[in-house]
Amino acid sequence: MTENPKNPAEIGVEYEATFTGIDKDDVRGRLRTSGAELVRPEFLQKRVVFNLPKGHEIPGGWLRVRDEGDKITMSLKIVDGNKIEDQKELCLRIDDFETGRKLLATLGAEEKAYQETTRELWRLHGVEIVIDGWPFLEPLVEIEGAGEDAVQAVAKALGFSWADARFCAVGTLYAEKYNLPEDVINNQTPRIVFGMENPFLR
Repeated sequence: MTENPKNPAEIGVEYEATFTGIDKDDVRGRLRTSGAELVRPEFLQKRVVFNLPKGHEIPGGWLRVRDEGDKITMSLKIVDGNKIEDQKELCLRIDDFETGRKLLATLGAEEKAYQETTRELWRLHGVEIVIDGWPFLEPLVEIEGAGEDAVQAVAKALGFSWADARFCAVGTLYAEKYNLPEDVINNQTPRIVFGMENPFLR
């Protein structure tokens, strides 16, 4: 029987690099040229994000329930630094979006926000590449693999400079673009959805 992690350091690293401000069609062209496989055309995702229950806080940690169209996941996410190894995730599949939402709320997790994104999924050499769209942000690419070397190799194959890679949560990107404290993004913006008025223009 596998023991439960005793602290965040024991949670698996999410080896993922983000490249911001991309042109979707340009990246699609690079992916096709490199021989990448289109796994899923662009689709809509919805999610709710939560603070961890009081007394169980983890620096840089939050909870998420996400409807990915073909599956629903519940995750513990941790981003506690700006290096690739500072990103961690525990993720499991669940049967129902609203039930997952109610479960976390019942356990004392405070719901922070409802959010929508678009995602397009590709794969190259066993590495996952997604083209993501967030409301009021330029499109971005996330490259995720089994280790840093694999992520770097695919980033290079697609023409990205590793010096431009970001290792952060999307709240950091919103904060930088709109010159706002991350707390405003993460804890004072209850909806980030397509078609709404931009909540970051004040």
